[in-house]
Amino acid sequence: MKASKECYECCIRKAEGLLVQYEVKEPLCSDILNEVKETVRRVQEEDSAPELMTEITAVLEKYIQMGDAYAEPKRRYNQVLLDREEEIRRKIEGAKDPFLAGIQTAITGNYIDFGAMSDVNEEQLNRLLEQRNEIRLDPEELEHLRGELEQARKLVYLLDNAGEIVLDKMFMEILKKLYPKLRITAVVRGAPVLNDVTIEDAKETGLTDVVQVISNGTDIPGTPLEKISKEARQEICSADLCIAKGQGNFETLQGCGENVYYLFLCKCSLFVKRFGVEQFAPVLKNEKRMETYEV
Repeated sequence: MKASKECYECCIRKAEGLLVQYEVKEPLCSDILNEVKETVRRVQEEDSAPELMTEITAVLEKYIQMGDAYAEPKRRYNQVLLDREEEIRRKIEGAKDPFLAGIQTAITGNYIDFGAMSDVNEEQLNRLLEQRNEIRLDPEELEHLRGELEQARKLVYLLDNAGEIVLDKMFMEILKKLYPKLRITAVVRGAPVLNDVTIEDAKETGLTDVVQVISNGTDIPGTPLEKISKEARQEICSADLCIAKGQGNFETLQGCGENVYYLFLCKCSLFVKRFGVEQFAPVLKNEKRMETYEV
């Protein structure tokens, strides 16, 4: 899905925020921003917002060597959810419908997105977690997903953000119990970008003890099939179905034609308009049964 005017503006704001975070002074700050804006102006028409963000990050890296710019909030939110893991797991396992409780909990974690939002806080996350059982997902897609998981042998789970990964892990644990013949492979980013998960996050949160985890080989905060590693692409294309968490995966995969179930909260104004819902509304859509969403 190609980036829109709102995406361009959002990416520039992210760059401005990082320049403030790293205390870049004038005139260097203006020079970097000018190069960022030039990058936005020459972006390819078909490029998605996650691909554009990667190009902008490369510009910043030339001047300020950011490394993992979101390392601290990633560690913090991983720990926040790990501290609550047993409590949340008990609620999921004790629910009348653990599958529904698991997917509701997993989608709630998609709130922790420093790419789509300027303000992420624990109070809002806790409110969303407390309201988990009020989440309403498309009932037809939910039943399609259950039915396909019942028949499937191979699921690829495309992860998104730190912190969120802990809730995804619990959902995958439920999937393994309900569908013991199902082989699950989780896919993470190939290098630090925004607060997206990497192999290090998968190890830190214990996901590597639950399922196979592989890198997608790229620092793009999404999953563009033509740009990820051959291994990751083969895993996705040979799977019976995929679950793709987050807006970035939706933006880079929509139109791919694979059997992908998109699972995310509508966080930014563009997605709120695109789907005609309120902020933080949940979305469960299948790639093969959905219309094309453009604004």
